[in-house]
Amino acid sequence: MKPLQPCRIVASCLAAGVPILLLAGCVSIFVPKHRVLVDAIAAPGYVAKPSGTSYRLVAKESTVAGQQAQVGVIKACVDAALAGKGMFEAPDKVAPDIVIEVGFGVDVTPRVDASARETFLQLSARSNPGKSLDRGTGPEIWDVRVSVLGVSGRMETAMPLLSAVAVDYMGMDTKLETRIEIPQNSPAIGAVRESAIKSLETRLPPSSAAPAGAPSPAAAANAAVTPVTTK
Repeated sequence: MKPLQPCRIVASCLAAGVPILLLAGCVSIFVPKHRVLVDAIAAPGYVAKPSGTSYRLVAKESTVAGQQAQVGVIKACVDAALAGKGMFEAPDKVAPDIVIEVGFGVDVTPRVDASARETFLQLSARSNPGKSLDRGTGPEIWDVRVSVLGVSGRMETAMPLLSAVAVDYMGMDTKLETRIEIPQNSPAIGAVRESAIKSLETRLPPSSAAPAGAPSPAAAANAAVTPVTTK
């Protein structure tokens, strides 16, 4: 049996009138993809209207205490993703419309194989009818948890991907944890990454201190440019 000749196959398809869109769809299967797990829930009757909504990010204390991570890099990625949906961070001393609690982490259990270790980002939003400056005074309106397995390198490298996916599921209910596939060259991920890097370059002074064993904020920002490797 002769080996398949891709060029001849394409030529035959064109001669037969096969639409170019079908060929493009076939080619797309060769684009490397991230496999992301998404678990989202929303309050009954809640309808997400992110455009024009102000927010404040609040990190879970247990998350910050238990992980060595560049919180500034993670915040920059989440800010960039939210800005892409038309949301904005409330100015200092101005009460936000919602308060978003941010959780993140990576499974470092010694017995877990590296390819199966989970890196996650969780965003939980509460309304703020009491006009608090730093905590949501109302009920939870939505919660999104996204994760990816087998990240190569520090958890910050996954944050452009996880942030971009998380904001797409704000106010949605997946019912169960759902697996989706995102092309590694997704424009949404690239936009979050580039915006985050610009923000860090503007806000973080070169002398900013980093946790022991962690790279400087500038190095962490550069690491976020590196694609995430999943298995």
